[in-house]
Amino acid sequence: MAYSFYNSKKFTVAALIMLLTFTLNFTSGVLAAVPPQLSWMDASLAPEVRANLLVNAMTLDQKIQQLAGKSGAIPELPECGSPGRHVPGIPELGIPTFRITNGPVGLGGGDCSPQDKATALPVALGLAASFDTDLAYKFGDLMGQESRTLGLHELESPGMNLARVGEGGRNFEYFGEDPYLSGTMASKEIRGIQANNIIAMSKHYVLNDQEQNRMSVNVNVYDNVLHELYLLPFEMSVKDGGVGSIMCSYNRIGGTYACENPYTLNTVLRDMWGFKGYVQSDFGATHSTAPALNAGLDFEMQSASNFSVTKINAALADGSLKIETINQALYRRYLQMFRFGIFDRPIVHGTINAIANGTKSREMAEQTAVLLKNEGQLLPLKSTVTSIALIGQSTFVDAAVAGGGGSSRVQPLYTVTPLTGLQNALTKLGSNATINKVTVANNNSNLSDAVAAAQAADVVILMAGVVTSEGSDRPDLSLPNNQDALISAIAAANNKTVLVLKDGDSVLMPWVNKIPAILEAWNPGQEDGNAVANLLFGFANPSGKLPVTYPVAKADTPTSSADRYPGIGSGIPQVYYSEGLQMGYRWYDSQNIKPQFAFGYGLSYTNFKISNLSISQQFNDGNVPIEVSFLVKNTGNVAGAEVPQVYLGLPTIANEPPKRLVGFKKVSLSPGEEKQVKITIDPAASNHPLSIWDTTAQTWKTLDGKYDVYVGNSSENINLTSSFRVHHTMATLSGKISVNKGETFALKYGLKNVTSSVYQGIYGQDLTVNFDPSQFEFVGASSLKSDLAVVSQTPSSDGTVRIMLAGLGKGITADSDFLNIQFRPKADLRSPKDITLSYISIAGSNGEKVNLSNVGSYKADINKDGFMDIGDLAIIAAAYGKTSGSADRVQYKTMDFNNDNIINIIDLVFVAQQIN
Repeated sequence: MAYSFYNSKKFTVAALIMLLTFTLNFTSGVLAAVPPQLSWMDASLAPEVRANLLVNAMTLDQKIQQLAGKSGAIPELPECGSPGRHVPGIPELGIPTFRITNGPVGLGGGDCSPQDKATALPVALGLAASFDTDLAYKFGDLMGQESRTLGLHELESPGMNLARVGEGGRNFEYFGEDPYLSGTMASKEIRGIQANNIIAMSKHYVLNDQEQNRMSVNVNVYDNVLHELYLLPFEMSVKDGGVGSIMCSYNRIGGTYACENPYTLNTVLRDMWGFKGYVQSDFGATHSTAPALNAGLDFEMQSASNFSVTKINAALADGSLKIETINQALYRRYLQMFRFGIFDRPIVHGTINAIANGTKSREMAEQTAVLLKNEGQLLPLKSTVTSIALIGQSTFVDAAVAGGGGSSRVQPLYTVTPLTGLQNALTKLGSNATINKVTVANNNSNLSDAVAAAQAADVVILMAGVVTSEGSDRPDLSLPNNQDALISAIAAANNKTVLVLKDGDSVLMPWVNKIPAILEAWNPGQEDGNAVANLLFGFANPSGKLPVTYPVAKADTPTSSADRYPGIGSGIPQVYYSEGLQMGYRWYDSQNIKPQFAFGYGLSYTNFKISNLSISQQFNDGNVPIEVSFLVKNTGNVAGAEVPQVYLGLPTIANEPPKRLVGFKKVSLSPGEEKQVKITIDPAASNHPLSIWDTTAQTWKTLDGKYDVYVGNSSENINLTSSFRVHHTMATLSGKISVNKGETFALKYGLKNVTSSVYQGIYGQDLTVNFDPSQFEFVGASSLKSDLAVVSQTPSSDGTVRIMLAGLGKGITADSDFLNIQFRPKADLRSPKDITLSYISIAGSNGEKVNLSNVGSYKADINKDGFMDIGDLAIIAAAYGKTSGSADRVQYKTMDFNNDNIINIIDLVFVAQQIN
C-alpha cells in the first residue's frame, strides 16, 4: 500500500500590515518603568515595525531566553506562586512575562499555582452540537474575557482534531468528525477570543487524532486526505479566524515529528495559507533544535529542553542553525504580542463575575443538548408528575459533570448538582413532586435498590455516561462500569424512564429500543444541574444536532481494524488512514451502513418542515457563488430551533464520498412561523466546497460535471435535492496591436470549451469590451459567422462598448472565433496595449445563462432572476426563422413583436433593446 505524502517547498516570508491602537488605563507602575529610549514601545508604530525593532535590539542570550517557557515566580503577580506556563519577561527591554493558559472548554491549566478558578463551560463537542456560529463566538468571547481578567495573554484554544476514532480520549475538546463544521465553529470561537486581545491557538496541528501512543505514533495518510479532511479546519482557522498561533502536536506525520515537519509547518501553513503567527510546541513535543526551528517551530513549551542556551549555541556554531531563523521565530511571536497589545497593558489579576458567566454557561449548555429519542412525547416532563426517581452512578447524579480530564480541566467557580437543578425546576413549576435519588455503585452491587426506586416512581430520570481524559483513550465504545446493565434494568422497571447521557464521545446503545426518551447532554459544565433540568421540564427546548455519528457496533466504524487504530508494529507504532476520505458520515454513506444515529441528527419538542428548494444557478464555472434557498417552518406548538444542513455531492469522476457538508444555519421559529433561509456555497471559500486536492499539482481543483445539492436536517435525512453543472468555458481575445495612428485594426473574440453538454448550443451573447479612450477609438463590431448577428453595439465615452449577439436559429456549438472588434489608435502603437473583456454572458436555447469574466480565464455565473436579460435573447434567437406556417408556431407567437409572421432580426433587436 503506497502513501503519497508531501513535497518540500521553499519558505518565503511576507509581512501582514495591521495597526491596532489601544486606550489604556495604567493601574500599575510596570509599564511606567520602561526606559524612554525603547523605540518599540511606541504604540503608534505598526506591530511589524515594533517587532523588528525589538528583535534587532536583543542580545543573543536574550533571544535564546525568549525561545522557550520556564517555570517560576511571576514578578508582576507574586500571588500566583511558581507556575509553569509562561516565558519570563525582560524588564530592561519592556518585554512582559508572557502568560499562557489552556483551553478549550474554559480556562484549564493556567499560569497560577494553585490553578485559578474559572467558568466551566460545556465541552467543545457540545458546542459543535449547537451548530450555532453565534454561540461559538460567545463561547470564545467568554473565555477571552476571563483570560483578560486573569492577566493572561495566550489561550490554547480551540482544539480542532477530528473525531476519527470514537474512543478518542480528547474528543470532548474537539468539534466532531466534519472538517467544515469544525473549521466554521473554531473560526468563530477564535474571533470571540481575540476580540479581547487574547491570542487564540489552533491545536493540535495535525493528525493528533488519538491519545494512545500519541507521543510516538507515525500517521500514514494520503496527501489528498490530509488536505481535504485533517488540515482543512486549521486552514479555515487561519483564513477565516485570523488565529494568532498554532500548536504543533506530538505524533509523527509520514515519519517526521509534527513539530519539526517542514511540509506542514512551512509549505502548507505559511506558503499555502499565508499564516503570519507563531507555532508553539505541545508540552514536550519538541524533539530537536536546528531541525525544529528550521522547519518552522518558533516556541518550545514547557521548558527549554531543546531550545536551551547550550543546544542553540552549538547549532549556531556548527552552521545547522542561522541567527536569522532565531530572529524570525521571535519576530513571529512578538508580532502577535504587539498586535494584541500585550506590551501595552499591565498584567493585572482580577476577579471573574461568577454569576453572570455561570448564567451564560447554563444557556450554552441548554443549546448544545441533542434529543435523540422521545417516544410518546415523554419529554418535556409534565408539571403533574408527582414522584421522580433520580438514578445513576455517583459521577453523574451526585455532582456536575464539568468536563473531561487532563490539562483542559477547569476548576469551576461553582457547580450545580443534578438534584439541586431538579429541585430548582420543580420550584419554578410550583410542583410538590418528590425526588428519590439513588446512587448506584460502579459494580451495580445495589442495583436492586435502584430498581425498587424506579418501580415506585412516577417517572425515572436515569443519568449515565463517560468522562474521558487527555493521555488515554477509552478501551471501547461501550459505557463503562456496567452501565449498560444498569440502564436495561431500570428501563424494565419503569416504562417512563428518561435517559440523560453525559459524555464526550459517541457510545454504543444496546438498550436503545428499551428506553423511550434519550437526551444527550454531553459534559454540560458547571451549570449541569440547572441546564439539564430546564431541558427535561421544557424551560428550554433541545436544538442540538450530533457532530459525530453514533454507530450500532464497533465493527461498523471506519477504525475497527488495528492498522487503522490504534496502530501496528513494534517500536514506532504505524497507523494507516487507509479508509481515505471515508471518515465519519462519509464512511457510513459510502459503505451503505445505517448508523444508530446519524451525523447532524437531533429532535425537538416541536416539528419542522423544510420545503421550496431553489438554487441560483443551474450552470457554473466553478468560481461564482451559488445561493441555496429554502423555507423552514415550525409546524408544532412550541418555539424551537432547527438546523437545516446543505450537503454537496461531487461529480462521479472526483471519486469522493457521496456528499460533504458545505453549509448550515440555525433558525429559531415561533409556532407556525416560517422563514426563508439562504445559504451560499462559495467556491472561493476557505473550505473549498466544490474542489478536491490535486496531489501532483499541490493545489485545489474543481472538476467539470454535475454537482448534487442535498438539503435536510441530518446527513441521513435529506428532504430536498437539486443540482447544478460546472463547465469551464473560456473566452478569448486575440490579435497583435502594432499599428500606425489612424490605422484600423481588429481583435478577434471567440470561445473555447463550448462543446460540453452544458449547452446544446449558445444562442445569445452579451459582452463588454474595455479600452482606454485616450489611446483608442472604437470603430465597430462585425460577425465572422453567417448565422450569428450583432444585434446591438453601444459604445460609451468612458471606454466601454457593449455588444449583443444572437444566433440566427442556430447556436454556436464549436470552438472558434466569431466576432471582429475594430479599433483605431490615436497614436502609433508598437507594443500591445490593454483591451479587455470584463463581462460576457452567454445563454443556451432555453435561456439558461452563464456569465464569464476576466479574459484568459473566463468563467461562469447563472442568473434566472425573471428579468429581461441575455437569456431571453437566447430563447428568441433559437426561434429565429419561425413563421406562421411552422408546426410549432403557437409557442413562438408571442416572440413576433412586430407581428409580421416571422421571427427575424427585428424581433432580436427589439429584445436586445429591453435588456438592462
